[in-house]
Amino acid sequence: MQAEWSGLNERYFAGLLPAIAIVWSRRLTSSAGMFVSRGGPRPRLANLISPHRIRREIRLSEPLLTQLTERTPHAEQELLNTLAHEMIHQWQFDVLKRKPNHGPDFLRKMTEMNRSGLVSITTYHSLQKEVLALARFAWRCTGCGRVYRRQRKTIEPRRHVCGACRSPLQELPRLQLAAATAPAPVEPGILPVCSTPHPAAQLALNWDAVTGSDSLVP
Repeated sequence: MQAEWSGLNERYFAGLLPAIAIVWSRRLTSSAGMFVSRGGPRPRLANLISPHRIRREIRLSEPLLTQLTERTPHAEQELLNTLAHEMIHQWQFDVLKRKPNHGPDFLRKMTEMNRSGLVSITTYHSLQKEVLALARFAWRCTGCGRVYRRQRKTIEPRRHVCGACRSPLQELPRLQLAAATAPAPVEPGILPVCSTPHPAAQLALNWDAVTGSDSLVP
């Protein structure tokens, strides 16, 4: 993957992206990939003096991509598309000095890269079957009925509400998990109960972004 990263860096970013670690994650199960950074794109003086404080890496989901390999012969292309997607986030962070997002800068770069025909980048992944296969817990919105699935019990109904309609969430029993309606290709973020509906307050679902002391952008 480091060799693929180097090739994409030269072809689409003029070699401007600084080296970054690419790691396989066994815990990443709701998105195919994620750009991770500790601190913002404009580092403080302390971080400039001690560069080891700045952590940046691209994480790729080992469980999702392993399942995809078993299901389709096109897994290698999906992996390349995922890597290219995360490299646009790295470009936003390292070159543009902006917090990674899926705004106009991302969309322009995505369109430019897709014109080559070698990659097919989107703002969401297509691994819904793989995500559902790994899900062990699920919550249903009591308002709009949207279902949120997770491999780990990371949603707390007392703290989070539906990102679509802000209604309370109810955990589904295990017997109802398999029968729950499949989610839309891109789920809205789960919002903390006492927050305003701002993107910075959302937890990551599929390609959503998480900000805070650690910035995680799928």
